[in-house]
Amino acid sequence: MEPSWMSSGFYRICNWIWKLAYINLLWIVFTILGLGIFGFLPATVAMFTIMRKWLMGNGDADIFVPFVMTYKKEFIKINILGIAFLAGAYLIYFNYLYLGTVNGFMHTILALGWYASILFYFITLCYVIPAYIHYDMKLFQYLKVALIIGIVNPLAFVTLLISFGLLAYLFYLVPGLIPFFGVSLIGFIIMWSAHLSFNRIEMKKERLATAQ
Repeated sequence: MEPSWMSSGFYRICNWIWKLAYINLLWIVFTILGLGIFGFLPATVAMFTIMRKWLMGNGDADIFVPFVMTYKKEFIKINILGIAFLAGAYLIYFNYLYLGTVNGFMHTILALGWYASILFYFITLCYVIPAYIHYDMKLFQYLKVALIIGIVNPLAFVTLLISFGLLAYLFYLVPGLIPFFGVSLIGFIIMWSAHLSFNRIEMKKERLATAQ
């Protein structure tokens, strides 16, 4: 039986602070080990994998070993997906340059499409790694699923944007938190929002199955 102080709110808060700082450190170290650009996505997938376990009630799970194993396992696959995102970003930039060459009504129509593409790209970017962790499917199907998750759960996405704003304000007030919690807090907010969306989707599926 664990001591009473270990079940106190203060202990739980301290435990969460330590875990977020620790996984933030792991993310930085393994991103650097992957030469930055190649380590960024594998480290992010590893971090989200651990956070998914936390949200599913396994808060006391080991961090380091699963982090390293996931990092190694997903290194190549997730970087291939990253190339698709780079290609998408290039297309958006190319379309932005093209907008400067047209005028009038055509410019307005194309500009609306460009802003819509920015929104869809951002939604997909936010949810693709949670979807990658949660589902087992072909590599590029995760792009479609991530976009659908954001569109069919607009409340969760709006909550995510509000959380981003509050977090940015916190970092503005206390910039010293950024090196210790900058990545982990952003990641946790995204994974939390995605976890809510996944649960809502499963509930909808269960209701439809019951109705049939």
